[in-house]
Amino acid sequence: MTSRLLARAGIAIATVIALGAGLTACASATAAGAACDQSQKRNLGVVAGSTANAPAASLPDSAVAQLTAVSKSNGSVTVVIPSGTPQVMGTTTIGSTAQDAVVCQNDQRNKLTQVTSYINGLKAASPEVDFLGSIDQAARNLGSNPMGVLVMGSGLQTTDPLNFAASGVLYADPAQVVSDLTSRGLLPKDLKGVTVYWAGMGDVAGSQQTLTIPARSNLEAIWTAIVKAAGGTLSLLPEPASGGAASGLPAVAAVPVEAVQTKTDWTKPIVIRNSDLLFTKDTATFSDATKASQVLSGLVPSIEQNGATVTITGTASKDQATNNTADTALSLRRADAVKAALVGLGVPESLLTTAGVGYEWCGWKSETDASGKYSDALAEQNRSVILTSAGVGLCG
Repeated sequence: MTSRLLARAGIAIATVIALGAGLTACASATAAGAACDQSQKRNLGVVAGSTANAPAASLPDSAVAQLTAVSKSNGSVTVVIPSGTPQVMGTTTIGSTAQDAVVCQNDQRNKLTQVTSYINGLKAASPEVDFLGSIDQAARNLGSNPMGVLVMGSGLQTTDPLNFAASGVLYADPAQVVSDLTSRGLLPKDLKGVTVYWAGMGDVAGSQQTLTIPARSNLEAIWTAIVKAAGGTLSLLPEPASGGAASGLPAVAAVPVEAVQTKTDWTKPIVIRNSDLLFTKDTATFSDATKASQVLSGLVPSIEQNGATVTITGTASKDQATNNTADTALSLRRADAVKAALVGLGVPESLLTTAGVGYEWCGWKSETDASGKYSDALAEQNRSVILTSAGVGLCG
């Protein structure tokens, strides 16, 4: 096994390497089984660590699936904490070089467990948050066949050149943000052909005010545009980050969120995640009607100011179904429930119409992981309600 560790990696990540050494050494003398395949290594950059403006870092299932795929390929991870000054923790292999198939699999599992635990325990060491610089650092050791870059966090950077704590930046035109970064040569340099998997974007904690739906939508649009301009693709992982911020963390400036959002861009679809609306499984009933009302209330002024009919479209996960009939009906009922909630908040019913498409629509994403196994966590990304103005498609 080889490993390149920087000084800040410390004992924790070194332990990850050492714990697998015993099995590997024994395996080298045993050639009875097939050796671990080293020919298709895939590497992953990881940007993770608890910060004061987001829930305590905890890898969701879909993120663990990425690490699992790296482990099975005998690849490596480069870990960076998105502090105000990014902390590069080092690069380590999480696969195996064992010469026995059984020992190889045990080795991979053990290292995966250790690395996962290590990542979940990371915390920022300096004030503020810098995702842009951290992604740039994490992407530098990916090789020719990368798994991608995994990012955990709110996406609310509070350092230049992308300081969302500055007035108005959260509502800036994504194209203008990209133009500014490009002109200054500040886009990440190693993202060509790379997928950036992001967990918890827009999910906040501590003193950071909760984002409105339009604010969250523009935040996602800004990062999508940045990653695309750098040559990559942004994929938002479906599980929301929840809970409080970890204690004792360096301060992070609060990003201002407009109490009454009047800048909703109705030339684009407005996506509301199921994790925000919290429908009870397989029903059109809100499990927490008060929270759903709070989520939707931020849209009321902009719907009224838009002055045109807004279509509320429900989408659904496939869940291995063989036809779309039941899912179309469920997604329509959920759209109707959102309409009823908006009318209850004061939106004129004449401004709202509904539709349901089930899982047959342009934005549907695969619900199987890298091994081909169905994942409810991945299916969750297909459960949503989308608001569009006249002439705007579900996928923009």
